[in-house]
Amino acid sequence: MSFVDEHYNSLLRALVANSQSLHAHTTEGGDRAESSQSSDDGGYSAKNRLSERAFDLSTQLLTVSNGGRQPAASPESSSLAIGSSHNASRAINQQQASSISTNFAVPSLISVISDLQLVREARSEQYSSRVEESLEFATNLVLLNSVSAIHARAIEQLLDAVLPLSVDMDYWNTQDGSAISLALYFMQSLPWRVYGWYVQSATAIFECANNPTTDKARLLDVIRKTVSARLLFPDAEISAGEGESDDRCDDVWTSSPLLKIPHSVNILSLTRREIRHKQKQLGNAQERIATRIGMLSQSIAAGAETTDGSPVTPEKMLRQVVCILSDLSQDTNMFSTDATAAALDITHLIQLAEGLASQVQNISTQFTRQVQGYRCPCLLARSWMPVLVLAVGARYLTSYVAGHRDDFKEWLADGAVTMRNYVSQFILAPLHSAYETIRYGKHTYSVMTEESLMSDFKSLESMVVGFASRFGNVDPAEVSRRVESGDLSDVMRIYTREMQKPFKNAVFGDLVEAMLIQVQKVKVDVGQTMAALDKLLKSNELNFLLLSTVPATLSIYAAAKWISAKLSWWVSGSSRYTVSSIQATMRDIDRLLNSEISEAKGHADTRLPATTQGLLICHTHYLRHHAMLLPNSTSVGRLRTGAGWFQTLPHTRSMFLQDIGDIERASFTSVQKRNVIDRMYRTFRFL
Repeated sequence: MSFVDEHYNSLLRALVANSQSLHAHTTEGGDRAESSQSSDDGGYSAKNRLSERAFDLSTQLLTVSNGGRQPAASPESSSLAIGSSHNASRAINQQQASSISTNFAVPSLISVISDLQLVREARSEQYSSRVEESLEFATNLVLLNSVSAIHARAIEQLLDAVLPLSVDMDYWNTQDGSAISLALYFMQSLPWRVYGWYVQSATAIFECANNPTTDKARLLDVIRKTVSARLLFPDAEISAGEGESDDRCDDVWTSSPLLKIPHSVNILSLTRREIRHKQKQLGNAQERIATRIGMLSQSIAAGAETTDGSPVTPEKMLRQVVCILSDLSQDTNMFSTDATAAALDITHLIQLAEGLASQVQNISTQFTRQVQGYRCPCLLARSWMPVLVLAVGARYLTSYVAGHRDDFKEWLADGAVTMRNYVSQFILAPLHSAYETIRYGKHTYSVMTEESLMSDFKSLESMVVGFASRFGNVDPAEVSRRVESGDLSDVMRIYTREMQKPFKNAVFGDLVEAMLIQVQKVKVDVGQTMAALDKLLKSNELNFLLLSTVPATLSIYAAAKWISAKLSWWVSGSSRYTVSSIQATMRDIDRLLNSEISEAKGHADTRLPATTQGLLICHTHYLRHHAMLLPNSTSVGRLRTGAGWFQTLPHTRSMFLQDIGDIERASFTSVQKRNVIDRMYRTFRFL
C-alpha cells in the first residue's frame, strides 16, 4: 500500500471516529430509519442513489472491521440502503472506528466530484422530515469520504510534482561536475541562447528606434548591453559566485566601458553560475513542496487528533488544503471568503469540497509550469549534438565501407578461415585424439617401434656371437645370455688386445670389427632408452592431449567472457541505475535523520518538523519509484539482495516497501526512523 492510500485510510478512520452526527444516528435505533423506506414516493431518485453509495461505503468499512469478511446483512432493494447504513453505523460504533485498520485504495477525484454532485442533488429535493433525517447519515458519510480523498489526492499531486524535480536536480549535479560537462552543456544550449539573445536585442533596438524621446546615451547603453555576453546568460546575473556579492556581479557587467566585455567574465564560470542558480531554485521549490506535504501528512498525529490536540474535522482538513493551494498558486483569491469563515455549515462544506476536488487535480501541472524555466533542457536540446555527430560519422563510415567493400569481404573471409583452423586444429583435433585414445587405445605420440629395437638387438647378438666364436668361445648360448644382460666382455677382451697396435690391427687385425660392434651396442642402448621414453609418453598421452587444448580454450573462454560481460553491463543498465539511485537516496535520508537527531539534542520523543517530514516523504516517494524494479522472489540471475547462498531474499520488494512505510509514518520519532534505516542496511545487501 502506498503512502497516499495509508494517509487516506488513517484520515477517514479519524473523521469517522470524530463525526458527532454519525454517532448521534447510531444511538437513535434502526426502526425509525428502516421505517423511512415507506415514505419514499417511488422512483429511482437522487436519494436512492445516495443511499446506495452510502451503503457501499458503510459495507466497505464493515468489511474491514470484520477482518475482510463481508457483512451478513445486505439490502434487498435500493430502498433498504438507508436502514442498512444505520445498521452499519451502529456496527462501526460498536467496533470502535478508531481501531479499524482500513486497507482500501483512494477513490479518484472524478468519483469524488460525482459523489458531491449527487449529495447536492439529493439535498435539493423535498422530502418529509423523517426521510431528511435519514439522509443525514448518508450525506455525512459521503462527505467524510470525499474530504479524505481530496486530502490524500492533494498529497499525491504534490508528490507527482516532486519526482521530476529530483530528476532535474540529478541532471544539474551531473552537468556541474567538470569543465567538460559545463562546456558540453553550453554548446548544447548555444542555439537557444543565440535565439533568445537575438529576440531580446531586436526588441530593445526596435523599441528605442521607434521611441522619439530616446536620447543618444540611452541608445548607446542599449547597444552596449546588446553586444555584451549578458544576454546569453539570463540566469547567471541572479546568483553570485562563491565569495562574491551580488553588487560585485552587477559591477562586472556595468562598470566596463562601452563595447568592452569584462576580463573577469568567462564562459565556464557564467555557465556554472547559471547551473547553480537553477539548482538553488529547484531546491527551494522542492523544499517548498516538501513543507506542504509534511503539513498535510502530519494533519493527524495519532488516533483521531491533530498535531495540536484538537479533533480532526472535515472543516479543518478542507481549510488546510485551501491554504496550501492558495500558497502554491500564489493566488489569495482562489476561493471565496466563505472558505475562511469561522464556521461552515454542511452546504458550504459540500461546495468547498467540490471546488477543491476540481482544483486539486491541477496542482502538479500548475507547479510544473512555475519551475519550467529551471528544469533540464528538452530532449531536442540534449540530443542534437550527439545526433549530428552520429549522422556525420555514419555518413563517413558508409562511404568508407562502400569504397572498400571487397577488402572487407576478404578480411571477413580470412578471419573466418583463421578462426575455423584455430578451433579445429588446436581444440577439436586434440580432443578427437583423446577420445580415440580412451575409446580405441590409439596412440598419437610414438618415438620408436618395438620391431626396430628387436632387429637392432638381433644384429648385435649375431655380431658378438660370430666375433667371439672366431677367438675360441664355442658356447653361443652363453654369449647370447651375456649379450642380453648387456655384457660385451668377449668383445672387449679382444678389443683391448687389438688396441695395443692400433694402426696395424686396424688394417690387418680385428680392431675395426670390434669398434663397429661397440657402435651397434650404443645404438641398441639408445633404442632401449627411446623405448622407455616412448612408454612414458604413451602412459601420459591423455594428459598431453588435454593440456594442448588449454591455451586455445582459455583464449576463447576469455574472449567470450569479455563479450558476455559487456553485453550484461549494457543489458543491466537499468538495474545498475536503480541500485545507484536507491543508494544515493538512502544516503540523503540518513543525513536528514542524523541532522534532525542532532538538532533534537537527545530528546527521543521529538517529532519531525513539517519540512523534514515532507522531505522524507519526497525521498521515500523516489525510493518507491525505483523499488518497483526490485525482485520480489528468489529467482536466479536477478539483483543480489541477500548474502551467502541466497542471492535474492524472498519478498524483497515487499519488505523494502514495508520499511519505506515505516520511514513515512508521521507518528515515528527521528530515532525510530533512524533505527529503520539501520535495519534496512542490515537486511538488504545492495545498500
